[in-house]
Amino acid sequence: MFYGKNHTPLNFVFTHNAKDFIVEEVPLYESSLEGEHLVLFIRKKNISTFDLLDKLANFAPKKDIGYAGLKDKNALAYQYISVPFKTDLSLIEDENIKILDSKRHNNKLKIGHLKGNKFFIRLKKVDSLNAKRLMTELDLAQKSGFPNYFGYQRFGNFNDNYKLASSIKKPIKKQSKKEKFLISALQSFYFNKWLDTRLKLSNLMDTLDIASVLKLKFQDFVDSELINPNLLDKLAFNKEDAVCLELAQEFKIPYKLLKHDICKHFPYGKYFEIEDLKVEYERFITQNIAPTGLLSGESSKNTKDALDPKICLSNAIESSFAKPILALGTRRYAWSFVSELKYEYKEQLAHFELSFFLPSGSYATSFLEYVKNGQL
Repeated sequence: MFYGKNHTPLNFVFTHNAKDFIVEEVPLYESSLEGEHLVLFIRKKNISTFDLLDKLANFAPKKDIGYAGLKDKNALAYQYISVPFKTDLSLIEDENIKILDSKRHNNKLKIGHLKGNKFFIRLKKVDSLNAKRLMTELDLAQKSGFPNYFGYQRFGNFNDNYKLASSIKKPIKKQSKKEKFLISALQSFYFNKWLDTRLKLSNLMDTLDIASVLKLKFQDFVDSELINPNLLDKLAFNKEDAVCLELAQEFKIPYKLLKHDICKHFPYGKYFEIEDLKVEYERFITQNIAPTGLLSGESSKNTKDALDPKICLSNAIESSFAKPILALGTRRYAWSFVSELKYEYKEQLAHFELSFFLPSGSYATSFLEYVKNGQL
């Protein structure tokens, strides 16, 4: 992935384990304390959320078990799971699972019933120079945000979840949870490729003079294997885009907005299409809105023909990554913002510890890769 930065990657060691990586869900709302469901607050380690659901299925019908989000296997994770109220969990015996609390609730938990997640991460083998660089990059990320890539966990141990999805032909309603997860990895793959493209374009818009940007062709920033070959040799901008490019260089944020981008109020709100770039840039840098990208699938917003000469650049790029996928189509923030950021450098141990909050859907590992400017 491209992160929109030109400096060399920072040097540190991140070990994905229960001591150095802790995540805790923050619920979207409090339990109602009444109803036919029981919301469990569970601490788990060394097992995935799917493994946890399989174990709970020994005590309650799997279809009646709900969860708000997937948590890493190689972490100490605190998450909420709902089961039918009368479920007897007294016989659960597993050293990797501990039920810390339980409360009655009216509804079964569903994906997205989550405000976000709190994280604690310990980095190791951090020398004083890289500690200073980490502090600088973290402060910049807190001010300007970071690209909302799907994390590598989405793609499996062998980075092939999205490839496995191609063999699934079932309609959406007949897919199992694991099949839906694999198909979502395919959506994630194309989203990441689209976001990578937008960041490469943004970097060129920021570093080249306007006259040079006006000469850019699609082949200068788009992977030729993923885009319509008839589009590669076409100019990306026209002379009327000069004002857009001036604004892009005026506002110092790594992701550059384009007219007709579809944005959304952050962290919640309605979608809208950009008309006045200056107004939306000002709201973007103050973290009131963020651009969004397409997760291809059924019922997603119709995209226009990328080769239509009247189409805008934003739609031309997005249309190139819109694919027929057996999933519900939607949109996702392309850019996210971190809050509650704290860090401490322990020089004698060469440890760098940080804690922060991310909204639902954002990956701590993607945030860390952005700060590092490289893969973990």
